[in-house]
This record gives sequence, structure tokens and C-alpha cells, in this order.
Amino acid sequence: MTQISPRIASDLALASYRIKNQIRRKSNVGLSKETRNHFDFKMDHIYQGSSGGFFVRQETGFAFILKGHSQQHKNDHVIVFRGTDGLADVLTDVTCHSTTSDTGSSVHTGFQSSFASIRSSLAAYIRQPSVLNGDGIIHCVGHSLGGALATLAADWIKAEFGKKVYLYTFGSPRVGKKDFAIGSSSRIDKVYRAVHGADPVPKIPVWPFYHTHINGHEYLLSKAQGISKAAHSMLNSPGYINTANSNDWNHLYSQSSNSLSQRVVLNYEHRKQTTFSALWADKIAAALLTLLVDGGFAGTVATLQSIGSSVGTIYDIMASSIVKIASIVGMEERVRGVLGCLIAFAGKSIHTPIKFTLEFIKWVFRISIGRINKAARLAIKQS
Repeated sequence: MTQISPRIASDLALASYRIKNQIRRKSNVGLSKETRNHFDFKMDHIYQGSSGGFFVRQETGFAFILKGHSQQHKNDHVIVFRGTDGLADVLTDVTCHSTTSDTGSSVHTGFQSSFASIRSSLAAYIRQPSVLNGDGIIHCVGHSLGGALATLAADWIKAEFGKKVYLYTFGSPRVGKKDFAIGSSSRIDKVYRAVHGADPVPKIPVWPFYHTHINGHEYLLSKAQGISKAAHSMLNSPGYINTANSNDWNHLYSQSSNSLSQRVVLNYEHRKQTTFSALWADKIAAALLTLLVDGGFAGTVATLQSIGSSVGTIYDIMASSIVKIASIVGMEERVRGVLGCLIAFAGKSIHTPIKFTLEFIKWVFRISIGRINKAARLAIKQS
């Protein structure tokens, strides 16, 4: 038993975008010869609608299945997910709450709702004796919002059926809060999370959401910096279909993923180096959490990681905490540094006067979160 190669995984992720038209045309979805050498695809394994068949498409996504036939992937099954741009607005809406996943953890409401629409059909397929009692791997694959659905599916399949599950995502957003990231990281047998350095989508939703694996590695397929909506595309340069063009994950560059729990302290001068980039998105988020912990609000941080409040409400609570921290002797400059970097990240003048009022800090959060959300929304809708 072995993993799917990066080239095949990206080919499958790209094929998910052809499903909508192919349902009507009753033709193949353009899988590469290499993919077809390992996996069988049948039109009967694409489904549209809320009833009938093993895979369904509601307003929020698609899924299709392939079965392994090569010696390397005999008895394996692949579930490929496609998320739609209709979820882009839900994903970047700061009023959206988290909800409970099928494994009892906190996840994004939009993703869970979408996954729930196909869960029963997935269960019907997996409960077939040839699948349930087989010794093959179930591979879950997806790009963008499809990667989020693949993550929920992989976690659920492992917990519900005890099957060996491998997860492959390209440019996937964060799916759940810390409890989900920890739980899914421990359950899913292998995770291959591929990103581009300038892709904004893997940076949303903002903290308190985390990636699976929470302390693992990511495959950095393009090291370009900054933020670019084109960096999210499967096809347009750099294109995940191009950067994942390898038959071995070990041949791709991997690195320890940036931890939002790392200790980072920023001063006011750092605002001059701050750029609108994935690197600074992570650095500022970690610095904000460090500030809250050092300011005596570690308990608040822990609570915010688990409550189901909206992102907007959570950052309002954080703003109130920072107002109090700014009044502590020796902490004023730390607060000034974080706020200065957030303002620069949002694209505002680095000379904007800093105020330690609740209204000002809430405004800073709103413009900085709004900028990364806007970039991610545009990236998803053009992918």
C-alpha cells in the first residue's frame, strides 16, 4: 500500500472542476493516462442532486470516485472533492460561526454544512462489503474548498469506519479550530498538504482556525512571496498542476508549517518591513497571541479557541483585551508594535497615529482581516 503521487493527486484535483459539464455530456473528465493506469473511472460514479447514487452534488460541491486496479493501488479507493465559489462568501464572512463536526470538534459552519449534504451517500458506498472489508487505502483529494471537504471526509471516515485514510490537499483553507486540528492530525494516517507561498486561501479563516496537521509539514510548491490570487489556481501560473508535477512527494520541497502558537514579539519599527504576504499573516497572528498571553489573557485565548462565536465576535473580545493590556506598565509599546504591523499589512499608511481605544483596535482588526479575506475570495472565485 502506498500514497498517490503528487502528479496523480493534482490531476485528480483538477478533474473535479470538469464534473459539472461532464455530467451532461456523459464523457470522461480528462484524466491523464498515468492516472488511468492506476485507477478506473466510470461516469456512474459522478452524481448530481440530493438523492440517488453514492455521490451527490447540492449547491455546495461535487464528489466522484475512482477504484484502484494497478498492483500499486489495488483495492484502493479515491474520493475527489470540488468546492464551489458559492462557499467563498461564506468562508470569508466574519459573522459566520463554527459548528460541531462529525467527530465532535469545532469546524467552519459552511464546510460542515456542505459535507453533511454528501455524508450519507459516502457512507452507503463505504459500507459495501468490498470497500468496508477490503485492505485498501481510501484517498481523499481536493483543491481549494474541495480540500476542506476532503479534510472533513478523511477525518470522518477514519473515525467512523477505521479505514486507512490518506489526505491530499492543494491550496486548502483552514477547516477547524484547535481541537479539530489536533484530533484530525492524530486520526488521519497521512496528510499531504501542498501550498504556494503567495496563495492567500491557506491563510483563512484567520485564527482561531488551524490547519491539519497542526504541527506537521507542508509541501511548499512555489516559494513566491506576497499575496496573489493567481497563486491559488490549478492551471494558471504557477498552477498546482505544474508545481506538483512529480512522481514522488520526497522530491518536492517540504518545510515545517508556520505555527500560530510560536512566540513572536513585534515592535513599532517592524511595521516598516511588514508586507502583505502569507509570511507576515502568520507572523502577526503569532505576535497577537503572544501579546495576549504575556498580557495575562492566556485563559481568554484558550476560551476563544473553542467557543462557537463568529470570527467578528472573537476579535471584538480580543480588542477589549488589548485595550486592557495597553494600560499595563511596559506593555504599551508591544501593543503599538502589533497594531502598527496590522495597519501596514492592511495597506494603510505606516504613519497612521496609534490609538488604544476599543473603536480604533476593532477598526484595525476589521481592515486587516478584510484585506486577506478579500484576496482569498477573489482567488477562490477565479480558480
